[in-house]
Amino acid sequence: MVKVGKGIGNAYSGLMEYVLRQSPRSILIRIGILAGVCWMLWYSGQTLPKKDYLPYGNTSMVFMLIEPVAGSPAETNMKYLAEYEKKIVSMEDVNRNFLVFSPRFNGGGAIIEKELAKGQRGEVKMAVKANEMGQQIFAIPGYRFAFAVQRPIFRSADKTFEVEITGPKILKLKDIAMSLIGKISGIDGVHSVRPEFKFGNPELRFMPRREDAARLDMNMQDIGDIIESLNAGKYLGEFNDRGEPIDFVFVQKKNNQRLALEDYRSLAIWTDKGLMTHLGHLADIKIDAGPARIDHIGTERAIKLRVQVRKDVPMQTVIDRVEKNVLADTRLTLNEEFGLRIGGSADELASTEKSLKNSFIYALGFIYLLLVALFSSFLRPFIVMLTVVLAVSGSFLGITWNNWYQRGNIKSILDEWNVPSAQAMADGWNWITFDILTQLGVVILAGIVVNNAILIVHQMLNNIKAGMEERQALLVSCQTRLRPIMMTVISSVFGMIPLAFGEGAGTELYRGMGTALIGGLSISTIFTLFLVPVLISLAIDMGFHTTKDDLVKDSLQSKSGFVPTSP
Repeated sequence: MVKVGKGIGNAYSGLMEYVLRQSPRSILIRIGILAGVCWMLWYSGQTLPKKDYLPYGNTSMVFMLIEPVAGSPAETNMKYLAEYEKKIVSMEDVNRNFLVFSPRFNGGGAIIEKELAKGQRGEVKMAVKANEMGQQIFAIPGYRFAFAVQRPIFRSADKTFEVEITGPKILKLKDIAMSLIGKISGIDGVHSVRPEFKFGNPELRFMPRREDAARLDMNMQDIGDIIESLNAGKYLGEFNDRGEPIDFVFVQKKNNQRLALEDYRSLAIWTDKGLMTHLGHLADIKIDAGPARIDHIGTERAIKLRVQVRKDVPMQTVIDRVEKNVLADTRLTLNEEFGLRIGGSADELASTEKSLKNSFIYALGFIYLLLVALFSSFLRPFIVMLTVVLAVSGSFLGITWNNWYQRGNIKSILDEWNVPSAQAMADGWNWITFDILTQLGVVILAGIVVNNAILIVHQMLNNIKAGMEERQALLVSCQTRLRPIMMTVISSVFGMIPLAFGEGAGTELYRGMGTALIGGLSISTIFTLFLVPVLISLAIDMGFHTTKDDLVKDSLQSKSGFVPTSP
């Protein structure tokens, strides 16, 4: 190891000695290094991971929400699903299962053998098992809104978002929602779509014919009184019988008898002018399912569709596909009074992402100001801060490369179990997504990676104070700071390997953060060792010089309380 370290040090010293020369060839090499860095930044931007909210986690439970036929009692549902329950219990690796039906909640699930929820093989197995159970329940006729998902460790980490449909007419909203369900379900990455609305038992609906009623000098109040009399009875007034009030109610039905649809239509109606017509001439009468409740967003009526995203697909990817392939086209067919938007966890993701972005910007600003005070310059801190850009780029590349590596492992696991379409499933599997914890790892990098550049620049300034020429001071700084920089980075990277590649319980929660830190530290360190000296040498070539007298003057003035800001 000692020989390897010396060999790397000698190679780096020789290369930097050649690159930092004041010659046309070395200048071209430096420009080439800058071009390579720019290409890397562009490439990493192309591999920018899609965003997710919180890590999903891995548990030993598969959970299902079941939407039975409207109005069916719980006893009927339990009896009807008995055959389904037998199939779930007979599945390989299923320990036990449960079904719950009540007026407020319908659902079920299965507890998988605990050993399956461990490590990479466990995570893949759980995804396959959830898909198998979903196919079983989808096959049950009448139970349209059912899906199977692996329950997340964090309650708020459920990979779902909402499609919000707003407008004045609830039945029109229902029609729009039902048309969107099929379209969204066909989007790649969508596990299932479940309406967040319920249309209960059938109800009798009267829709007045305003023009026909106007010809008979009847208004909507008159028609409403007739319908009220037919159903609940029309309150006429109160009679006082020796001090006891008696309500007078006009009732058309006898003995709570139910009128058939045709009875309503053929009911004879006498107008104030003595003309006779039928209720069917005044209103269109039909039987339809009415909403159990009407939700609102602000002041507008709303219907929501809850979209369940597959565990292996980033939520941002599916949101973009739904927006582009479904909602954008649907908006063109709707009137201005109707609206479509994506909300739910998507709003939470956007809010959290904005907060992290602001924190990242504030951190960069504070670090830059501190470096300005340290170096008494605006230029040198700017060069140091470029290492943060390299770190962010490196974190993207680290996530991308780790996903490529893991897809090969996942493919071999799926082939071992003879899973159909194993290649397609593995290719679409994002082992690591750009969730909130991963983004937090990128923010942490801002305060770590600048240390390497600070070591090089600070040592260079000390060398100049000692009497060295600028270019020689830079070269000596690179040579002497190589070993502490490499030792610090290598120890940090090896310490984070368990975070990125660990197989223990809960490792899936922070593997994204570990991968981002490893990728950012590794890439930024490699390029920092070359980029920072190259940029400083180019600044020297352009006339931005630093002399011993300048540094001594800055030191004396800083002690007197004044901090100069010369380059």
